This record gives sequence, C-alpha cells and structure tokens, in this order.
Amino acid sequence: MSRLNLKYLFLSSAALLLLSWYMYSSTYKRVGPLLPATHAAPLQEPLPGTAQAPSCCKGPYCWQFTPLHEYAVTGLAFGISHKLSSDFDDVMAADVGLLWGENAAKELYRDVKLRVMMDHYEVWWKDGQRFSLRDAANTHLASCDDGAFAAAKKIRPGDQVRIRGWLVNAKAFKEPGETDPRKILSWFSSVTREDRGEGACELLYVRSADDIEILEKGPRFWAWTRWLGGAGMLLAVFLWHRRLKAHLAAVSKVDF
Repeated sequence: MSRLNLKYLFLSSAALLLLSWYMYSSTYKRVGPLLPATHAAPLQEPLPGTAQAPSCCKGPYCWQFTPLHEYAVTGLAFGISHKLSSDFDDVMAADVGLLWGENAAKELYRDVKLRVMMDHYEVWWKDGQRFSLRDAANTHLASCDDGAFAAAKKIRPGDQVRIRGWLVNAKAFKEPGETDPRKILSWFSSVTREDRGEGACELLYVRSADDIEILEKGPRFWAWTRWLGGAGMLLAVFLWHRRLKAHLAAVSKVDF
C-alpha cells in the first residue's frame, strides 16, 4: 500500500471514528416510543428481614456494603461509563444514566443533550424545552458477583433495561479488616429522587445476573462503526510502521 493510500486510510478511519463517537453518544435520541414499563417511577421499598451485608476483596480493594433499601428501576439507558481507568472497576461495574417517568412517556429526552461522565450525568436544554430532573439519574452499579458484573457490562446506550438490587452505602480499603478511618474510602447512596448535585446518585448493589434485564436493545450501528474506525487507524499505523522498518533496514544494508 502506497504512502498516499495509508494517509487516506488513516484520515478516513479517524473521520469515521469521530462521526461514530458523536452519533453513538446521542443513540438514545433515536429510540422510541419507549416501553410502557419505563413510564413508571423507580420502586423503593424497605429491606427484607433476610438482607445480609455483602462484602468481597477484588483487585486492590476490599469492599463492605451496607444495604439501605430494595430498589427496582425500569428505564432508558442514555449513557454508560465503564470506568476503564478507575481503580475500582473490579467491583464498580458501570455508571448507567437512566431516565424514566415523564421523560420516557413524553419523550422529553429527544430534545435535550445528555452525557454520562465518570461519576455524574450532565443535561443541556434550550429555552422552550423541558426535562424532568427527578425522572433521571446516574446509577452506580456494583457487585461482588461475577455474573451480575458481566451483565452490567453488557448495557449499552439506547437499551431499555430493568435493574433490581439494594441501594447501599459502601466502604473500600486495601487491607482486610482495616479500621483506620484515614485508610477507608466511603460512598453513600441517594435514597430519594428529589436531590440534586453531589451525592444525588444511586449506588445500587446487584446481587445476580437475573437482576439485570435488557428488555429491548438500542441500535448498535454506530457502536460497530466506532470500533471499525479505531481498527482502521490502528491498521494504518501498523502498516506504516512495518514499511518504515523495511525502509530503514534497506537503507542500513545499502550503507553497509
């Protein structure tokens, strides 16, 4: 492949990646009408008498969870963060931006821009548009169960999902049995849909894979083209590097 063709391969793949990334981030806007189950508010109930505090040691941290409430939510996943660069991604499976209620029933999400960051979500709308902040949340999904963890990883933007579990507070520490407060990291779950800002996210402990259901998958086209664009860029770099090595070897042989 000529140098010019490699250049075009790299640039066209980069353009495809950027376009796909932009379109993928707004996948939720191309979903609808939503399932009637998403029109309901999350269900929060007292814990059963048999609830036991889960704990585990995975990766660099040991975890203790304190259950607060039973919780079930059915909604549209408008964004996902899988914490790829996080120190806590052995147990913290995903941050899932969910919307339900009025936002789902009236399709208010189509006119606003939504984005899930590492630990919160952001929303923008113009004058004359409306979005219910009480009918959306960034939900941290955590689990010590491998099956539940894997199920959480399968959620994609545009999916309509039902998730059940416990709202929990969490502690993480590097040494089992740690008691020094300075060495213990703490997280606290929201227990109301009325709060805003820092501390307003739900921390949901999922006990098994059966507690996560993808009721209807969202479109996958732009997810695939995103990876295709990335693969094209890597291929162009690989071919350029191989040709450069061959050229340097040829020059070295001539000089010798």
